[in-house]
Amino acid sequence: ERAKLTDELSDKKTDNEKLLYDIGSPTVESLLGCSQISADDCNQEKEIWDFVVMNDYTQGPARTKSREESKAILIEKYAPLFIANRAIPVFVETWAYKFPGINNSEDLGSTHGFQKLVHEGIESYIATLKERLPPELQPRMAPVGTAFLRVHDKNNKLWEDLFDPWDNFHPSPSGSFLQGCVLHCTMFGRPPPLPKTEEEITSLWSNARVMHLKKKVDKGVRLPTVDEAKYLWGVAKEVCDQQGLQSSL
Repeated sequence: ERAKLTDELSDKKTDNEKLLYDIGSPTVESLLGCSQISADDCNQEKEIWDFVVMNDYTQGPARTKSREESKAILIEKYAPLFIANRAIPVFVETWAYKFPGINNSEDLGSTHGFQKLVHEGIESYIATLKERLPPELQPRMAPVGTAFLRVHDKNNKLWEDLFDPWDNFHPSPSGSFLQGCVLHCTMFGRPPPLPKTEEEITSLWSNARVMHLKKKVDKGVRLPTVDEAKYLWGVAKEVCDQQGLQSSL
């Protein structure tokens, strides 16, 4: 039904609108079940993935009711897909919001309290799947929220810059860079190559799917500086090393 609705909506859009919309439209089942985004092309040979990165709504793992509902879905729907595809699930531990109470999060407390609940929820997802997946497919946590919290405690001004300045909970380019470094460490046991010039940093966003609409921003969103990128890269490595995600290679 969702794929059908996507096709119907896409028919009414311009080519540029289709590009922006359709990239994020497939379901997990369609991605793990075939090598094409379009449901019409799913008759091709199934593509095997090394990892599947899972990102829950931040408040989901932080609340008991939604946490338990998600665990039931992981058992019923997702575990069979991981096994069939031979993919290792990587759960992103998302980050507490910039301001306590925004987005109906009043009950989740302070930055530290909110992050603790998210972390515990992701740990419970992983524990649930560990019992149902074979040893070679054991789930992993990408401790992005832990990395955000480390920056919060050691460099609060830079932590504020990790957030989108318009909604204060999505990541800014600096936050996205930190998230990317943590994901790379989690999957490959080491951080990605460190960009050492402004040109190298700019190139990371050269083909970004969506930034901010021009009507909102005159000069675009601020990218991390060379020094900030080095600092965030170091935080990602430090957090992953402490959680035992070092490379065995």
